[in-house]
Amino acid sequence: MYKSDFERFDGDMMFHGKFNRAIEWLKRQNKDKQQDFDEEDLKLDRMDILALMLSALLVFGPVILFLIAIAVLVYLI
Repeated sequence: MYKSDFERFDGDMMFHGKFNRAIEWLKRQNKDKQQDFDEEDLKLDRMDILALMLSALLVFGPVILFLIAIAVLVYLI
Protein backbone atom coordinates (compact mmCIF):
# COMPACT_ATOMS: atom_id res chain seq x y z
CA MET A 1 0.00 0.00 0.00
CA TYR A 2 1.12 3.56 -0.60
CA LYS A 3 2.15 5.85 2.22
CA SER A 4 0.34 8.71 0.51
CA ASP A 5 -1.62 9.37 -2.63
CA PHE A 6 1.36 11.15 -4.15
CA GLU A 7 3.62 8.08 -4.13
CA ARG A 8 1.27 6.29 -6.50
CA PHE A 9 2.15 8.73 -9.30
CA ASP A 10 5.87 8.76 -8.60
CA GLY A 11 6.90 6.24 -11.28
CA ASP A 12 4.49 7.38 -13.98
CA MET A 13 5.41 11.04 -14.04
CA MET A 14 7.93 12.65 -16.32
CA PHE A 15 8.96 15.36 -13.85
CA HIS A 16 8.77 13.35 -10.64
CA GLY A 17 11.75 15.18 -9.09
CA LYS A 18 10.05 18.56 -9.39
CA PHE A 19 6.80 17.05 -8.20
CA ASN A 20 8.45 15.55 -5.10
CA ARG A 21 10.16 18.86 -4.28
CA ALA A 22 6.83 20.68 -4.58
CA ILE A 23 5.11 18.15 -2.32
CA GLU A 24 7.86 18.43 0.29
CA TRP A 25 7.59 22.23 0.17
CA LEU A 26 3.83 22.00 0.69
CA LYS A 27 4.30 19.64 3.63
CA ARG A 28 6.74 22.10 5.26
CA GLN A 29 4.32 24.98 4.70
CA ASN A 30 1.43 23.04 6.23
CA LYS A 31 3.42 22.15 9.35
CA ASP A 32 3.61 25.84 10.20
CA LYS A 33 -0.14 26.35 9.99
CA GLN A 34 -2.43 25.28 12.78
CA GLN A 35 -5.64 23.52 11.88
CA ASP A 36 -7.39 24.34 15.16
CA PHE A 37 -10.61 26.27 14.69
CA ASP A 38 -12.47 27.83 17.53
CA GLU A 39 -16.23 27.60 17.64
CA GLU A 40 -16.37 31.38 17.92
CA ASP A 41 -14.64 31.73 14.55
CA LEU A 42 -17.41 29.72 12.90
CA LYS A 43 -20.41 31.58 14.30
CA LEU A 44 -22.95 32.69 11.70
CA ASP A 45 -24.53 36.10 11.63
CA ARG A 46 -28.25 36.65 11.14
CA MET A 47 -27.65 37.64 7.52
CA ASP A 48 -25.62 34.48 6.91
CA ILE A 49 -28.49 32.33 8.08
CA LEU A 50 -30.91 34.33 5.95
CA ALA A 51 -28.66 33.84 2.92
CA LEU A 52 -28.47 30.10 3.57
CA MET A 53 -32.26 29.84 3.83
CA LEU A 54 -32.78 31.89 0.68
CA SER A 55 -30.28 29.83 -1.32
CA ALA A 56 -31.86 26.59 -0.11
CA LEU A 57 -35.28 27.90 -1.14
CA LEU A 58 -33.97 28.87 -4.57
CA VAL A 59 -32.38 25.45 -5.07
CA PHE A 60 -35.06 23.16 -3.65
CA GLY A 61 -38.14 25.30 -4.28
CA PRO A 62 -38.55 24.49 -7.98
CA VAL A 63 -38.01 20.79 -7.30
CA ILE A 64 -40.66 20.78 -4.59
CA LEU A 65 -43.10 22.69 -6.81
CA PHE A 66 -42.50 20.23 -9.65
CA LEU A 67 -43.16 17.27 -7.35
CA ILE A 68 -46.34 18.88 -6.02
CA ALA A 69 -47.52 19.49 -9.60
CA ILE A 70 -46.92 15.85 -10.49
CA ALA A 71 -48.78 14.72 -7.36
CA VAL A 72 -51.77 16.94 -8.23
CA LEU A 73 -51.83 15.69 -11.83
CA VAL A 74 -51.70 12.06 -10.70
CA TYR A 75 -54.49 12.69 -8.20
CA LEU A 76 -56.71 14.33 -10.85
CA ILE A 77 -56.17 11.62 -13.47
